[in-house]
Amino acid sequence: MKHSLKIAAIPAAALLCVLAFAVFCPAKGENGLRRVDLGAWTVTEQDSLVTASPAQPEPAGPDTSSHRILFVGDSMVEGLRYRLSQYATANGHTMQCVIWYSSSSKYWARTDTLSAFIRKFDPTYIFLCLGANELFVRNIDERDAAVGEIIREIGDLPFIWIGPPNWKPDTGINEILKRHCGQSRYYPSLRLKYERAKDGAHPVLKSYNMWADSVSTWLRDSSAHPIRWEIPAQDTPKKHGVTLLSPPKD
Repeated sequence: MKHSLKIAAIPAAALLCVLAFAVFCPAKGENGLRRVDLGAWTVTEQDSLVTASPAQPEPAGPDTSSHRILFVGDSMVEGLRYRLSQYATANGHTMQCVIWYSSSSKYWARTDTLSAFIRKFDPTYIFLCLGANELFVRNIDERDAAVGEIIREIGDLPFIWIGPPNWKPDTGINEILKRHCGQSRYYPSLRLKYERAKDGAHPVLKSYNMWADSVSTWLRDSSAHPIRWEIPAQDTPKKHGVTLLSPPKD
């Protein structure tokens, strides 16, 4: 027991020597020794706290500039364009619509149609509505590559892709759109309920307007590039240009 106490006393004595030297030794002795600042050995409560990260700036909000919108797609653009053009007009934007009847991502990807209209209208924002004519295709891998090619053609321009208004479950086109565009650029139209026209596919005008309003809320509040897009009055003019293209031929 006495032997253990002797062993324990050795480091204690050494510590006392260090403390005595730190307290009584001059700041710099003649032999070059320097007194240790005990403050550097202590840890205060403030020092022990992790410094908080600086507050991140709040989002700048929607882009309030006036945009030249190019709205392209299949026949679903026909019904959507009226209400969306009211939004564009009421918020200081212009809109050009290109409706390629019976088209699909395959046709837009393998032609220069989109690039040609981008050159013609010089848009600053692109809306697409494609997919209704490929809800039930079996060669879905081909559409995966086509969607990717369309997005490459768009390049750095901000865009949204309005998904098709499913009337039956699809074979994968909506998942492809979501994967390529991301949630902030792809609007899942299949989640809405529509009153349909006699063909069972296209919405009636009332449902088109409901669809356009829903897309608009998402564009303004949740999209990757929100713009000034406030709700227009019902009597706002439906001002937009429109180009009609005949169905593609295989």
